[in-house]
Amino acid sequence: MQPAGNYHEGYERVRQLSALFLRRLHEIAGEVYAEVLSSGVIRPEEMGEEIQRYFAKKESGLQDVYSYYGEQWDYYYQVVAASDADFLPMLQQARSAFVRLYVPVELDASYYMEQLVRYPRTDSRWQALRQHFIKKWRNLLEGRERTYQKRHIERLCEDYYRMVSANAGMLQNVGGKGEGPSPRLAWLQLTQSPELRVKLRQLSQVIRKSQLIKELNHVLGRKKADEQRLYQAMSGKTPVTLLRSATHSDIVGITEGNNLNALLPMEYCFLSDAALEPIFYRRYVEKKLAVFDAVSRQIEYAEASSYSGRDLQKRAKHGPFVVCVDTSASMEGERELLSKAVVLSLALIADKLRRPCRVILFSDQTEVIELNNLYSDLALLETFLCNSFHGGSDMTCAMKESVETLMREDFRYADLLWLSDFEMDPLPPMWVQYVEELKQRGMRLYAVSFGHRSETSYLRLADRVWTAD
Repeated sequence: MQPAGNYHEGYERVRQLSALFLRRLHEIAGEVYAEVLSSGVIRPEEMGEEIQRYFAKKESGLQDVYSYYGEQWDYYYQVVAASDADFLPMLQQARSAFVRLYVPVELDASYYMEQLVRYPRTDSRWQALRQHFIKKWRNLLEGRERTYQKRHIERLCEDYYRMVSANAGMLQNVGGKGEGPSPRLAWLQLTQSPELRVKLRQLSQVIRKSQLIKELNHVLGRKKADEQRLYQAMSGKTPVTLLRSATHSDIVGITEGNNLNALLPMEYCFLSDAALEPIFYRRYVEKKLAVFDAVSRQIEYAEASSYSGRDLQKRAKHGPFVVCVDTSASMEGERELLSKAVVLSLALIADKLRRPCRVILFSDQTEVIELNNLYSDLALLETFLCNSFHGGSDMTCAMKESVETLMREDFRYADLLWLSDFEMDPLPPMWVQYVEELKQRGMRLYAVSFGHRSETSYLRLADRVWTAD
């Protein structure tokens, strides 16, 4: 049998095979990951990326599945394309192959050959026999190939099922005794290097035990403004409600809810697959769907005498996180470990609130790490988390980088956190003025001081200061 084939149909069969494989992977993942998807430990788009990675790794195996019946399809297309004069001789030439491959009850090629000999090629009965044979042969090939493909795809999916079952079991049991990383971090670290995973486990213990980090998480990870952050009035009893006139298109971020008009496009992934659809409805009832957050939905309580309406509007909005970390030699040891734990904890908060996080590292030089999607960006923290601090302290470059960042409109309502011993020269008046202007624009500034002789010109600018030593 010489290969000829039909390129278009062959391509379409490969495409259908790939779609079948992907659909089966989605069904398995949706079923096994249902609980951790519902709780937000895994996000639908992250599950999709995991599926695509597994698919890419196994895709070459699909070619073997497709090729298994390739020779039979090639000869089928040759016979279909043959002239009436060549049709019967081609069947006769392949008689032994037909007998070997197909039992008579499926396709009795000898019977058709005997009947074709009885009629001239111009006879309508001859043409009907030809068309009937081709149709029956095609249906038989398609059915056999489909059955074989399903069996083989199930074998390809077995490894994936074992993998996701192990992942789901681990995520449901991790951190149960107050040890190890949180379920979310345990999921995020699955694709990281062994060295980074060891460091993440170590820092997770620091995060769990540190009261300072708990307080930072409480302040920086506070609820969204539409969940009513409270500012007590001077009397301690009478809060005032801030009302805003704004359209619902005034998007300021992402939150959780069940407003279908504000639904993020990624949530429609749940509705595109029958296996995932129940998760969508459960999250809808629990108001845990990812939706756009708009200014027009925000209500806030505030001190009647402390802030003007303009100030309150600034404070009600949430922008990215910006963290300036002193990585000089004076921050080695316990200070270094706690600083890294704070950065990791803040990155997890930013991930939860879907807020970008910009980490500015400074010693003799300045380095910037952008964390927009922790699932894909966590590896960017590896060098910082796994290497030791060293060098001197040059806050000037860090201030320049911070101010340039915070002057951007998309960082207007950012939270800025300084991590340093602040054992350095006083902050020049020019930078003090810049920081004050940024705070007027809506930035909030926090500081963690690790030093015993901290320069107060930095700390006086902060809205709140924590002492680590």
